[in-house]
Amino acid sequence: MTFLERMEYLKEKVFAMSNEDCFIERERFLATVSDCDKKTSDYYANLMAGILEYVSTPVDEQDFFVGRVVEGAPEGDKECPNKIIFAKGHLTPNYHRLVTQGYRGVLEEVQKNADAIRTEKAEAYAKNAEIVVNAIRKFALRYAQAAKECGNQRAYEALLKVPYEPAYDLYSALQGIWLVHMIASCYVGSRDYAFGYMDEYLYPYYQIEKENGATDEEIIQMLAGFFVKANEICGRHTHNYKKKPILSQASKQYVLLDGGRANDFTELILDAAKINCMAQPQFTVVLSEASSEGFQDKVYDTMTVMTDKLHVYNCNLLKDFLKNKNLPEELIERPGFSACCTSDIYQHSCREEFYLPTVKLFCDTLYNQVFTSKEEFLEAYAKAVSESCNVYLEETRTPDYDWARCVFVMDCLLLGECNEKCEYPPYALEYRAKNIFLPGLATLGDSLCALDKMVFQGEISYSAFVDMLKADFKGYEEIEKRISKLPKFGNNNEEDHYTVEMAHLLIDAVENVPHEANEIVLPSFYSLERDNTSVADVPATPDGRKAGKPFSENQSPVYGADKNGITSLLNSLSKIPFGKTAAGGLNLTFSSAVKADVLKALVKTYFEQGGLHVGISVIDRATLLDAMKHPEKHKTLTVRLYGFSEYFISLPEWQQLAVLNRTAY
Repeated sequence: MTFLERMEYLKEKVFAMSNEDCFIERERFLATVSDCDKKTSDYYANLMAGILEYVSTPVDEQDFFVGRVVEGAPEGDKECPNKIIFAKGHLTPNYHRLVTQGYRGVLEEVQKNADAIRTEKAEAYAKNAEIVVNAIRKFALRYAQAAKECGNQRAYEALLKVPYEPAYDLYSALQGIWLVHMIASCYVGSRDYAFGYMDEYLYPYYQIEKENGATDEEIIQMLAGFFVKANEICGRHTHNYKKKPILSQASKQYVLLDGGRANDFTELILDAAKINCMAQPQFTVVLSEASSEGFQDKVYDTMTVMTDKLHVYNCNLLKDFLKNKNLPEELIERPGFSACCTSDIYQHSCREEFYLPTVKLFCDTLYNQVFTSKEEFLEAYAKAVSESCNVYLEETRTPDYDWARCVFVMDCLLLGECNEKCEYPPYALEYRAKNIFLPGLATLGDSLCALDKMVFQGEISYSAFVDMLKADFKGYEEIEKRISKLPKFGNNNEEDHYTVEMAHLLIDAVENVPHEANEIVLPSFYSLERDNTSVADVPATPDGRKAGKPFSENQSPVYGADKNGITSLLNSLSKIPFGKTAAGGLNLTFSSAVKADVLKALVKTYFEQGGLHVGISVIDRATLLDAMKHPEKHKTLTVRLYGFSEYFISLPEWQQLAVLNRTAY
């Protein structure tokens, strides 16, 4: 087969995966295990070793890199996936540590530190590390033999060394990373293990590959062959519909690229990304004035090809935010993203997250008290937001809070300070990144506008206005019409200040909650699908939204409210205080292909005005409607959701309709 034929073959294998299948060998082994109440300190490490000894080592002749998981329909009546062993994921492993030290070097450090600490916990940590490292080493050697039998000599030679020994060229580095990534995601862990800044930590191995005679084209093909593997973790499955019975269901793998430090290898990564052009991995590019014009051109050219699979951040805002958190320079210089449009402390934290019920709190405040001014209402609302945030933070500080992470060492070996302290998260981590998501911003801003104009500056009494909302506008049709004619956020009008005021209020209410020294609180305007799925108990809002109906997504205006064009939209959004946030996502939708120079001009101007993030979808409405009727014809069709790409035909109908309802430019 030619290279492109191999790529198409491997992609077809992904499309042939069933969303109803589990990782059957894992489930068969764990079905034989007794989940005893009293577990020894090495219980989970030995479980992992048992899994890796039990499962087979399948290799496809066309694989560029080896490491596959056997899938099959769930068997028996036990819960699937089995959660006896379970690590939450949502982190960026220190793959630089893996490729430079190998697990042998990591284990030696752990044992040295445990000998110095000399506590029972440290000794148990070191014992677990030894069990895990030896299990992975044996698994790699079994895979080496399988690769040799299948004729993949390079994988065979690599796996005789990695990931136990340090990598020795680019291929061996990628092969070692993939094997570890697959084990973490599919056998013992969960979702969202990010690849991080690959162009930085793999650059020395790229140079070795070049010195060994590899051409740029060969390296691009190698990278594309690596990227296609990321799609094998969960196939075409989405995170919230007919869940695939695996722990890593709908896992997202992120590759980070910093335009300010881009090199020739970075550009080859973008070329490989275009060839792969599948939903995984997602590519996050951070751009600043240090990003060369040539690299920016490369990014936007790639974005026009990959559309929803590549997104860009304003690095200046991200770094300024991290500076205000008093982080070390090395962490400020590398903003971290392990999933969606949410932030972490790069290679030093496991993401914790809380979706503040912002719209529900707004309604509770409005419905249950009487206010005589906007200022009085906002003071009470800010207090409610702070109290809700404080409850969450207090819960995460309890001794038993471990984010559902079993006492298990694999994640820890490539994370933060765990090996130095020989302790598990969260107690070993110097930083605990706590994402506080603030959904429904535009709904809140439009509601504040309506409340102020109709009540505090108008002729409708507070009690009559609330009665109307409680009646879900029934019998108040004339007032409802007046509300519908009020200016809405997203059209660059004077009333945008209501949404901006609400943005400041939410962020300040979160930041004003007392934080512990190691808590890095990361507020952001991000909803995931809560704008649709967390609405059952949210009553009518002053902007005209009916009870139980969706509210606004992420940073975006209410669907359909932005009517003055994309420039007005971006001007409105640039007024939001994104410098006080860490993440969040803006999804721009285009009805037809957009040229790279046009996209570059739009985003560059937006970032200069204070915008934070842009991801795009290119949507042909007729194609989407046809995909809903004839999904079998559109298996490769992807769209951008809240902070990632998904296969359109795998979405539930309500989410497909939500994509259709977006304003398309």
